[in-house]
Amino acid sequence: MAVTPNYSWPVPVNTDLVKDGAEAIKDLGDAIDATVFGLPSGALALINTTTFSAVSTQSINDVFSATYDNYLILIGATGSTTNQDINFRLRISSTDNTSAVYSRSSLYQSSTTVSGQRLTGITSWIGIFDAQSGVKQSGRLLIFNPFIVEYTSAIQDAVGAPNGNVEQTRRTFGTTVTTSYTGFTVFPTAGTITGTVSVYGYAK
Repeated sequence: MAVTPNYSWPVPVNTDLVKDGAEAIKDLGDAIDATVFGLPSGALALINTTTFSAVSTQSINDVFSATYDNYLILIGATGSTTNQDINFRLRISSTDNTSAVYSRSSLYQSSTTVSGQRLTGITSWIGIFDAQSGVKQSGRLLIFNPFIVEYTSAIQDAVGAPNGNVEQTRRTFGTTVTTSYTGFTVFPTAGTITGTVSVYGYAK
């Protein structure tokens, strides 16, 4: 008997007895069936979902890899106080990159007012979304090339309705170094957050 190089599926060789070869073919079919059954059926594959409660920091490890270039991160959370910025740091294994290599540009809409801002040389992506006490808010972060040794960038959309008033933000983020990251950390500027973060990989 032998195995295939990528998935280690069992295959017969020309020196096997007929009955051994038949058993190997059966095992091969079972192995292929199990592998295909576990493959993602669409363009997005769920990698990780983490639920957290009243935390001041939440790290998600080993979600970026060579399997995908780009990722979707969905976050829904409430805060312990009002108007909390939820910040984001990239990390390698179990260590955050806390250097001043992050930048952010943003547009913010509330009622009839639209404002803009650009920040450079900061130590995290500030405000990937906002959290409110007693009001669940949701955010979407599209992150590009975090594992590849390239400049990592991201686009954020967030929407919330504190006190019944719909607010929306659009922010873009970047880094000034080419580094391969494997995970990230989210944390509020102050207080704690409670919610869920899910990470999906985009099919290449």
